[in-house]
Amino acid sequence: MRKSLFVLLVLLAGSVTAAPLPDNIFFRAMQDEMQRTQKELRVPGSPKPFFTAYKIIYSTSQNFEALFGVPYAREEEPKTNLTAMGYIYAGTARTNSSGFDNDMYYYRPAASFSGPLSYEGLRRLLWRLTDSEYIFASTSYERKEAYKRQKNIIDPLPDFTASAKASYVQDIPAFPKIDAATSQKLVEELSALGKELSYLEFFSTALQFAQQDIYFLDSEGDFYQYSIPLASFSITARLRNQDGYKENVRQNWSLPWAAALNQAELKEWTEQFLQELQDMYQARKAEPYLGPVLLEPKAAGGFFNQLFISNANNPKPLLSAQRETDTTAGQFKDKMGLRVISHLLDVYDRPHVREYEDIPLQAFMPIDDEGVEAKELKLVQSGKLLGLPGSRSPIAGQKRSNGHARFNSRTYPRAMLSNVFFTPKNPLSAEELEQKLLARCQELELEYCYIFPRFPVITGGKGELDFAWRIYTNDGRKEPVYGLRLEGVTTRSLRDVSAAADDMSVSHFVDNRNQMPFSVIAPSVLVDEIEILPTQRKPDRKPFVPLP
Repeated sequence: MRKSLFVLLVLLAGSVTAAPLPDNIFFRAMQDEMQRTQKELRVPGSPKPFFTAYKIIYSTSQNFEALFGVPYAREEEPKTNLTAMGYIYAGTARTNSSGFDNDMYYYRPAASFSGPLSYEGLRRLLWRLTDSEYIFASTSYERKEAYKRQKNIIDPLPDFTASAKASYVQDIPAFPKIDAATSQKLVEELSALGKELSYLEFFSTALQFAQQDIYFLDSEGDFYQYSIPLASFSITARLRNQDGYKENVRQNWSLPWAAALNQAELKEWTEQFLQELQDMYQARKAEPYLGPVLLEPKAAGGFFNQLFISNANNPKPLLSAQRETDTTAGQFKDKMGLRVISHLLDVYDRPHVREYEDIPLQAFMPIDDEGVEAKELKLVQSGKLLGLPGSRSPIAGQKRSNGHARFNSRTYPRAMLSNVFFTPKNPLSAEELEQKLLARCQELELEYCYIFPRFPVITGGKGELDFAWRIYTNDGRKEPVYGLRLEGVTTRSLRDVSAAADDMSVSHFVDNRNQMPFSVIAPSVLVDEIEILPTQRKPDRKPFVPLP
């Protein structure tokens, strides 16, 4: 295990301590509107606001992109965007409007994505949000109470628990000055390398710089202020392989700001990607296979994100008069104390960690979106589920929030993970893990096994992968393969992890339903059994006229 991991375990972003409310237009506008909401917002016959929270995200970004050496998108100056959102719980701590989905296609707070950056503009924006949100909260409260009477639901737990006050303040840095000419020249030079492969129909490279300044205030006086810097280099390509199948491929690398213009490193990544595209062009089509698969770090990140994180999130199902079960609630909610993943792994959620090996983690969260200090959470020990993310809406066996309520413009606060570390016990080197794969293949008398550099999106246990490596048992020779259709990939697959390496790596993901970001820090792993079938897609016809 690399030394940097041990350093990381104690390198937290700082403790959450009492701090004065910063004096800026964001907090002045939120505080003034909050006071008016809590004191004056009343509708006869409807419950009053019990808890109110506002969140403002001020984003700055600057992007540079080129296509085959030609400028595709260039921003001489940074662009800014203001997003304000808010929610209200109407009722009391015992019973309020939270946790009721009164529209199966809509469980998200009022939000606005534009507005002038001034105190007056922010006040108007928050006023509109509050007015809209109170109507929704009042309606939800009435329908929730009616539903509970109809179903005779008597919950001994309150809807909302008390919590100590929490605050976190980071000085917001100015968005760095980006050398636009150098950045644009770099992406043009890198994208021009795509001209070397005549069968590429599209090849673009992009540098993206961004910073999110985030401000939160609730009616109990909890607040936070911090920024998240983001920099990335991405390549997007489209080709038609030798069998006529179209392949669309995108690769993204997260970068520390200081290394974002490292020409040598970006060129190396681009050349490696071009080599992968050559392999993809020459690849053979997959054949039926059932056996072990080695997942490289990025593939392991996707594997864990889809099968573990999505099932650990949202442990408390929403009540709904429109459906009996909440399909958004994770499957692990009833599996506390059971083995949900290989005994070779411990799993932690560390919302306080800002970066890993200089890569910013996009789910950094010192205080959650219900005003509770976000605490490190030990989810799994030796494969057994010990804990789940919690909010101020308690569940059986977890009666206090552990500070994992998250919300954005797509969802009201739900208990979700943030920066999830999959820590192996007795890890192997990457070379040893590959040798273990070959040994397992030989034991099963298989001609070859598979190595995945990426992991596909899984829906209903199925997913399609555009590229993988077939590694032959007798000599370790590797051969590119395309058109892999995975079958039967479920949470059961988590328990099939039979070994892990020490090559911990960061992967970033965004939840498809709620657009909530997560960071996964995971090593390469060996999964003992995955079923692969050839894709059912048919090749496209060749163009009437070849590429110019």
